[in-house]
Amino acid sequence: MGSAPSAAIAERFGRLFDTLDSDNDKSITWDDYKRLVDRYVAGYSLDENDRRMQAIQTSYHMLWLELLRHSSAFESSLDRETFVAALHAASEDRSRFNMTEGVAEAAFDLLDADDDGTISEAEYVEYAEVLGVAVDTAWDRFKALDTDGDGFISREEFVLSARAFLFGDDTDSAGGFVFGMI
Repeated sequence: MGSAPSAAIAERFGRLFDTLDSDNDKSITWDDYKRLVDRYVAGYSLDENDRRMQAIQTSYHMLWLELLRHSSAFESSLDRETFVAALHAASEDRSRFNMTEGVAEAAFDLLDADDDGTISEAEYVEYAEVLGVAVDTAWDRFKALDTDGDGFISREEFVLSARAFLFGDDTDSAGGFVFGMI
């Protein structure tokens, strides 16, 4: 699978594992990702024909398939150590689906409810509520993601935050929200 992730990346990816393991069975399966997608669908009242729902489900499913491809797992479940290593390998791999951008782009389109090309504070708070996160926490993350201070999160800021989560050294990177972790 290549090189091991840095300690900071392993810590972040481990926290993402804990967030995604919604049934607390110490493994991640497609069902865990599906529950995250279902929270988006319910929280945003999306139907199965909504392009945003289709994009978010497809991007997470492609991410899941990339995790399986990069793991040594023979089953369709990943323990914490395997998940961390597979996510690191998948995020470094540019030979196929760029999961960083695929998930980030689909999530951005979901959050940008008014299609104005930015995520407003209200749109971000709605997202936090869908994930069950306190408004105070959401506001702090919003400010961290609005790197130019204009009161909105642009598509570029959003995608760059996902990259910072995957590749940076900040163990508290705000970009984890792209993958369902605020």
